[in-house]
Amino acid sequence: MVLKTCAISVLFALVSGEATELTQKTFDEALDAQNMLVKFYAPWCGHCQKMKPDWDKLSDIFANNKVLIADVDCTTEEELCQRFGVQGYPTLKYFKDASRLGEDYEGGRDLSDLQSFVSKELDQGPACSLGSKEECDAETLVLLEESESMSKGERSTKIAELEGQVTEKEEAMEDDIEFDEDQIDEIKLEVKEIKNKIRIMKLGGDKLEQLLSDADFRAECESTTCVLAFLPDILDSGAAGRIEYLKTVSSARNRARGENIPVSFMWLQGGDQFEIEEKLSLQFGWPAVIVINLKKDRYGVHRGKSDLESLMGFLRGLMIGKVPLHPLPKGLEKFRKVHPWDGKDGELPQEEL
Repeated sequence: MVLKTCAISVLFALVSGEATELTQKTFDEALDAQNMLVKFYAPWCGHCQKMKPDWDKLSDIFANNKVLIADVDCTTEEELCQRFGVQGYPTLKYFKDASRLGEDYEGGRDLSDLQSFVSKELDQGPACSLGSKEECDAETLVLLEESESMSKGERSTKIAELEGQVTEKEEAMEDDIEFDEDQIDEIKLEVKEIKNKIRIMKLGGDKLEQLLSDADFRAECESTTCVLAFLPDILDSGAAGRIEYLKTVSSARNRARGENIPVSFMWLQGGDQFEIEEKLSLQFGWPAVIVINLKKDRYGVHRGKSDLESLMGFLRGLMIGKVPLHPLPKGLEKFRKVHPWDGKDGELPQEEL
């Protein structure tokens, strides 16, 4: 069981981002924009280093909400740390309703406790996102909806292009010693704007998406653990039935995120990928749900009901090693291109006279 649990831990390992680093120049501006939870730290502090993974995950969880998870390095921002009376590391303070004073955070310091505190005390809801487009300015809304209309593969290609621009500009700053300070500041601003575009492009895909091609599959599942939901043919379920299935899978996706279960979700129509379905032993019918990890060359099949609680039981079981995982079949075919569902009932093919 120990070996199996360790394998599951590796299976679900993710690379997270980092919390925002604040300075004397940026602190008050950030404070005016949203509530904040701030960690005052020193790079050499062992407790700070131990806390960093959960802290950065916390930043990821609330990345698109009106709350900021931030760091202040007291070895370089001594004046800022003195301003808030920091005497030991790490010191956690929260800032609410634009208060300039800040209050000591005295709760638990594991991810669950921190997330609960931020959700209850500091989070002011989503910023610009698919679920709150009214919070977007005009320019951001155009980019968000452009991304929303893309397939998973198209969006991934565009994001890779933007990330390449960031790398190019950052390398130029490092390699060219002839840039003056104003030029460096200009390039930094350009990098910041491109990174914001990347963030908005990713938000456009923050939804349950249909798997339309092998490019979509690779874009979503190459670097993370994927849940694939095979839904009944539209002729069998009708539009109303499919919508209900999608609501259930979407709810599982949202709940998994809330429980920090590191998986992504896609759906497809059962029967459209016959060769793949046969090799994955999905002959028992639809709906069917599998979890797949390409890097670990493993997959598992959900054998229970298709309701929300059963799906969550499946995912929780994966996290603790209670779901059998199998090697991916050799020579697994590529996913065929299919047309996106138009939201309507299916039509029987007309027989030729």
